[in-house]
Amino acid sequence: MKHSGKIFLGSIYSLSLILCLFSFGSLAAKEAPPKPKYTEEQIRKKKEVLSKVLKYGTTKERASALRELEDFPKEDAGELYDQVGVILSKDPDWSMKIYALRISGILKLTQFEDKIIALLKYDQQDVQKEAVYVVKKLKFDSGIPVLTELLKSQDFTKNSNFLIALIETLAEFPQANEAFSVLEARFQEKFNDPEVRAQIALYFGKVKRSSIENVLIATVKDEKEPITLRAYSVNALGKIKSEAAITPLRELLEKIRALKSKNDIQDYQALKIHTITALVALGDKEIIEELYSFARDDDAMVRLRAIKHLAETEDPAVIEILEYKAQRDPSEKVKRAAQNALDQLRKKLDPSFVPASTDTKPTKDTSTRKAGGSGSSSRRSRPSGGGGEGSNPVPLSGEGSGSSSGDGSGGGSSGGGKPSGGESEDLEND
Repeated sequence: MKHSGKIFLGSIYSLSLILCLFSFGSLAAKEAPPKPKYTEEQIRKKKEVLSKVLKYGTTKERASALRELEDFPKEDAGELYDQVGVILSKDPDWSMKIYALRISGILKLTQFEDKIIALLKYDQQDVQKEAVYVVKKLKFDSGIPVLTELLKSQDFTKNSNFLIALIETLAEFPQANEAFSVLEARFQEKFNDPEVRAQIALYFGKVKRSSIENVLIATVKDEKEPITLRAYSVNALGKIKSEAAITPLRELLEKIRALKSKNDIQDYQALKIHTITALVALGDKEIIEELYSFARDDDAMVRLRAIKHLAETEDPAVIEILEYKAQRDPSEKVKRAAQNALDQLRKKLDPSFVPASTDTKPTKDTSTRKAGGSGSSSRRSRPSGGGGEGSNPVPLSGEGSGSSSGDGSGGGSSGGGKPSGGESEDLEND
């Protein structure tokens, strides 16, 4: 019996030793440096092929080669990047300039700043617009004078993607004083396109200049103004932290609460959400429960709006409901919005916070465009941005949003998606 016990104990010891060795081996394997993605020979051959394709390939092949640069080792890509610069400055194919601009933004090729700024003046507006997006993404303040001149030349009575792109990009440069003056004047001209004026209101919230608060308050009070414009003006006042707006916003909220007609209640619902959010941002924490009630609504779109606005309050108390919505909401769209809002809020509360990364890589833009001049019928519109970072709130009840709303940012995602800003105005888009 004792002998059997010794055998049993010996077996346990041997098994433990084997498990320890196995665990050590697994740990060592995990800590081993990752193998290089390409061998030196593979890099050399791939570089040679890409170089020739960029010089001699068809438009479709060259566009594909530019996208290949995303995964090519940066330390070995110097000569290939030089060819991107050549395309930016000398290539006669305007569509290739667009692809080169996109990859410059994705790879942050800041060495081509002068070439990118020069393309803001190009005689093909699709190229200009792409250059505007890259200037925004790479924050080239040297582009402010050209952007301002372009802004001054636009027709504000018409809503165009190019004008919206200029306004959104200039919002990244609060030091652009002349541009601010231009937009302040155009905003007050009521004959201008209401959606363009709404975008200007978002611009004011982004640059956070208190000198505009009286103009915004007057817009909020004016019941003849479109609801969208009033809502975005409310949003801007909240971001500016306008104490002068607190009383007018409370009065507006009481008027909305007093509405009896179901249609009126529906039409003013989003304006009510914007107003509550602004008041919470201005220090009125007692009314946040009203946002919670919207977040519990049976209508997924109502919940979606509420989720985005809960994050805008920057109140740590909303983290619990956002966590619940991110995990348990019946709508996948609301779940994603709640997770994004949660990450956004945590980042604001703790700048060192890093959201959990996903293993999925953004889908590359594999679409191509035939080569041709600015009058070519083959011209296609710029791909809309994904994820994140879009720019415009969802249309308020009964009204449309700006035509530029593509998506938000990312922004600046692979394939030329529109870059998104740091502090996003993507209040309700998904």
